Amino acid sequence: MKISLALSGGGIRAMAHLGVIEVLVEYGYEIGAVSGSSGGALVGAFLCDGKKPHEIFSIFEKIRLKDLAGSSGNGGVFGLGHIQSLLEENLDTQKIEHMPIPLIVACTDIAKGNVVYFKEGPAATLCVASSSLVPIFSPVVYKGVPLADGGFMDNMPAKPLIDLSYPVIGINVNPILPGVPDGILSVTLRVLMLMMRANIDASKRFTDFYIEPKECAKMNIFDLKRGKEAYEAGVRAARDLIENIENTLCRAKKG
Repeated sequence: MKISLALSGGGIRAMAHLGVIEVLVEYGYEIGAVSGSSGGALVGAFLCDGKKPHEIFSIFEKIRLKDLAGSSGNGGVFGLGHIQSLLEENLDTQKIEHMPIPLIVACTDIAKGNVVYFKEGPAATLCVASSSLVPIFSPVVYKGVPLADGGFMDNMPAKPLIDLSYPVIGINVNPILPGVPDGILSVTLRVLMLMMRANIDASKRFTDFYIEPKECAKMNIFDLKRGKEAYEAGVRAARDLIENIENTLCRAKKG
């Protein structure tokens, strides 16, 4: 059976998406379409390019913290030029509209203040735009429009998938646990996550199933050493819910 995936952003936590997908594929599900914001868009690009979860993990495993500290443009401390190069070098398909599996990349249009769902255009450029967590990372100017992290407006973009005929599985890798952050960066990230959580709650109504790997909550989104841990958290979260997914879809098929 084909399914659609709505993948949230979340830095290194996005590796949990790969763990969830590994389980879904193991149970015979085929990816029919993917939409994503930020890290979810990066994962989605490689999935829609035809790569397997373990192959994608191997690509991201090469990223170092210094790769996130590239020279910046206006509006950010750092730039993501290294990540764009990584995408361009490892994607077999450079245009979104040419992907073997349909891909939708969510970006925030800073000028108009709305979300844009890209179904065509340069995959590397737009995925980096979707990952540009302003003001940490500079916005990306595409066709004269400044674009930033899709998570600001729709961090789990399920809505653009509802016109397809596949069940939609939303995966949010940013569970919120009670806690008091310490330091400017921690407070900033906490506030951003709370804001994004609000739009994820709004997007959940467009999903048929919702998976949230709870173990990701304690992972700093920039702690790149925890990628394997995030991957395994995704596997466990998917295994906890796969029976419910199987039973629900089986009943729907019989009905």
